[in-house]
Amino acid sequence: MPEKWVSFLKKELRGLERLLVLGTGNALKADDAAGLLVASLLERRLSRRQKSRIKILRAYELIDSYHRRIKRLKPSHLIIIDAVDLGHRPGSIMVTRLEPGQKKEKVGGEFYLLLEKLAAESSCRIYLVGIQPDSLDFGHPITPGVKEACRKVAEGLIQLAGGGR
Repeated sequence: MPEKWVSFLKKELRGLERLLVLGTGNALKADDAAGLLVASLLERRLSRRQKSRIKILRAYELIDSYHRRIKRLKPSHLIIIDAVDLGHRPGSIMVTRLEPGQKKEKVGGEFYLLLEKLAAESSCRIYLVGIQPDSLDFGHPITPGVKEACRKVAEGLIQLAGGGR
């Protein structure tokens, strides 16, 4: 049985034409690199056919600076992947749809700056995949639980992009 977040995304990605996955985070701060790891896993594992429908960007901590590039790619759906303190067990995965004017708890303001700009200029649906970090210590690697969550997110997105809707 698929996890709750996979079922949610499967339903939400109906009608998918062009998906953009934006991995964010700081590669030097342990689990903060979760979004970047998912983006790397996707780049390595997606088939050529899947890559025709899915574009992947690594935004690091500069998410707002990718506005023009996102706009130029014209995605029907945008998924932002980041480490987000959800107050849950490390490695927990949360998915939510981001909508202008509806600020979600625990989600940083940089997403909303980008969201407001995109909402004014685009009709793409925007989602946040948050992975609960365990450690944000500078100079440390991603912890095993978060690494496993990143693998699950990448595999889930690959499954959803498999051609079936």
